[in-house]
Amino acid sequence: MRLRLLAVTFLAAGLGFTTFLAAPPKQVKILPGSVMRGEQVVDDNGCFSCHAMDGQGGNRAPDFAQLAGRSKTPGSLATTMWNHSPRMWAEFETTGRQVPKLTSTESADLFAYFYSTLYFAPKGDPARGQNLFQDRNCVSCHSEVLDQRPVKSLLGKWTDLKDPVAWAERMWNHSNEMVAATSNRGIEWPRFSEQDIVDLVVFLSRLSPDSPQSGAFGIGEPDQGRIAFESTCESCHTFGPTDRTKVDLLARSRPSTIMGYAAAMWNHAPLMRNRDTSLSTEVRPGEMRDLMAFLFSQRYFFEQGNASKGAAVFEAKRCANCHEARRAETGAPDLSKVSEEFSPITLTSALWRHGPSMLRAMKQQGLSWPEFQNDEMTDLIAYLNSRLITRVAR
Repeated sequence: MRLRLLAVTFLAAGLGFTTFLAAPPKQVKILPGSVMRGEQVVDDNGCFSCHAMDGQGGNRAPDFAQLAGRSKTPGSLATTMWNHSPRMWAEFETTGRQVPKLTSTESADLFAYFYSTLYFAPKGDPARGQNLFQDRNCVSCHSEVLDQRPVKSLLGKWTDLKDPVAWAERMWNHSNEMVAATSNRGIEWPRFSEQDIVDLVVFLSRLSPDSPQSGAFGIGEPDQGRIAFESTCESCHTFGPTDRTKVDLLARSRPSTIMGYAAAMWNHAPLMRNRDTSLSTEVRPGEMRDLMAFLFSQRYFFEQGNASKGAAVFEAKRCANCHEARRAETGAPDLSKVSEEFSPITLTSALWRHGPSMLRAMKQQGLSWPEFQNDEMTDLIAYLNSRLITRVAR
């Protein structure tokens, strides 16, 4: 099954993993991988023989597109797969197929594929976008947009921006000029939500009859985005409470999509410019795409759970039974000594590599398969990471 979105790639040091933060290195942090390779993982492992994507594929299991409603975060997506896995393995056994053993890289690719396919392209409303363009006073400076007979060169400035990230990049680089213009005209800086930006872009992209009927979405490379963050943003922002003079982005509310970050940066522009007008904060062509990928990978794929609640989950699901009390007998690994930081991606990889044998061991002990609800898996991940013994040298 072919991707309907752009062929975009999350690269992390070329291997699907890297360590980004300035804190002392610990376990390796696994980041989302390649969308195209993720689609290949789905194809190679026969997922579409049972599942469908928007009605195309099998009908013996839920349509992947339906997961978007109840699996809006990586943690909830991993929870859905975990809870559903015994039924999937039974299906594999019935059809005489081996259960795939996904590596961390393959799981990273799988998450990139599902993220891109299910969560990356929110639906835009061009009529609402036009209303926003008028209501937020954009038309006071850009009247040519609503001109019935516009100059083609002026209109082209808008219709060539099919990608909201490219739109955000151009607006960010012109924010100094725009801050001055809104101030001189006595116009309040227009603030936008994630959905506002999508609606505006869809409206603007349809001004030309030759424009596509939907926006084009692409994402960049987190590793390159880290470099852009360090050169452009790190003087004022940080991830984690490492410097009290800087804004800890982990302490702020987390945008749910890439477009949420575009909106947050737009809304932040006047404050940042007013703090220090000498700052050179323009980004180079294409750099915003990488910066967005870095910001999104740091927050979206690494949710902040509650370690105390996670400890209770660890006990309630009887994880300690095999991983601590009977480790020598069961052969279960010591979860405090793994080499990869726990995340929805690594738990999904562990599920596919070790889940069937784990299920057999639990049945022998008369234990039922543990299922997770709400934020339990996210809290469990926080707890497991809180106990890690450093395995990677400085």
